[in-house]
Amino acid sequence: MIRRALLAFFCVLALTAALLRDNPVVSAAQGYAADVATTAAASYVTLRTLNAFLSTAQEIEVGLSFIASGSARPLKVLEPIDDTVERIAGLVFGVMVATGVIAVALGPVSAIGLGLLGLALGIWALSKRGHGGLPRRLAWYGGFLGLALPLALVVSEPLAGTLTEGVYDRNMEVIEEITARVGGSEALGEEEPGLTEYRQLASNLWSRADELIGALLAVLGVHVFRIFLLPLLLVGGLFVVARHYARD
Repeated sequence: MIRRALLAFFCVLALTAALLRDNPVVSAAQGYAADVATTAAASYVTLRTLNAFLSTAQEIEVGLSFIASGSARPLKVLEPIDDTVERIAGLVFGVMVATGVIAVALGPVSAIGLGLLGLALGIWALSKRGHGGLPRRLAWYGGFLGLALPLALVVSEPLAGTLTEGVYDRNMEVIEEITARVGGSEALGEEEPGLTEYRQLASNLWSRADELIGALLAVLGVHVFRIFLLPLLLVGGLFVVARHYARD
């Protein structure tokens, strides 16, 4: 009787958690996903600003009158850097989209998993023999579906901060230092910048291109680690545990 009462209690608890719109675990996981998306959005804006500057600088034409008349684009050499920045910006945007999808999907997926867990516990509470191994498997896999990803994201928040905060801050300082004068009215003045200003800024970007691209890739790696790699590692560990107990 005590066993059935406990199973019935946990069944009601699981079903209640499945129906809650403000599940605290899911809300905490969604908050972490929103923080990652906000950080990625700031990186994306920086990249797109830099991309716009590089694209504009390449279009500047200089008249030629030596031997033959014509025009040239002396800053066209920035095109490889521009293409690389554009590709990295596209990847960061992909991280933002994926993070948004995860945040939206957390609630429904968790509700389905907890509903399956509640159903399995209800079968156990009402049955003398538990109908074999089906309720056990349903309970473990339902619990995994309902709690694994939210818990993985909740645990990832302090772990990711500890493991990647130094790398992220250090590389963001490098990016901000190199791109501080790009697109800013304080550096370029209120009027439209001329060829001299573009040459100075482009020369700075060109001389530190390797350092800039390395820092951008490191920041992208931090975003991917925070929202994909670390949660997947934790989810994989929880899945191994759930599969082991579901079989036994």
